[in-house]
Amino acid sequence: MTAFIFKDFLSFFKKSILGDIFFINMHLFIFDGHGSHVTLEAIEQAQAFGLDMVTWPSHTSHALQPLNVACFKLFKIALKKESDTTMINRNYIDPENVVLVGWVDKALDQALSRKNIILGFKSTRIWPLDPKAMDERIRPILLLYIVVN
Repeated sequence: MTAFIFKDFLSFFKKSILGDIFFINMHLFIFDGHGSHVTLEAIEQAQAFGLDMVTWPSHTSHALQPLNVACFKLFKIALKKESDTTMINRNYIDPENVVLVGWVDKALDQALSRKNIILGFKSTRIWPLDPKAMDERIRPILLLYIVVN
């Protein structure tokens, strides 16, 4: 993602929220530390919209980002299952785009459920917050990151 696209994403997000964000309806963005997310322009735009942004230390998203932990892995597994089943049952060698869209649709339905998203936040111990229960390999990195920043 580029800084330009990220800026557009923030504008899209702001427009898609019902009502004002600020104190009544606050939103927290959790990102990796990719350069496109931490530009001065992006930070100023998020602050102007009333969005709080948090970036994780490098090489920790596999354990700290809720969607990585609970949803994206399940999406990959479900997509592989759909493609394998179709390829075997229908003897496809080179599936058409229409077939690929169907696989993605089914995999997204399975992976991005409300239950899985909530599980991601619980698994990463972000909500409810429980630093003592975080992955032991990540906890020292996260605590050092908090102290330094």
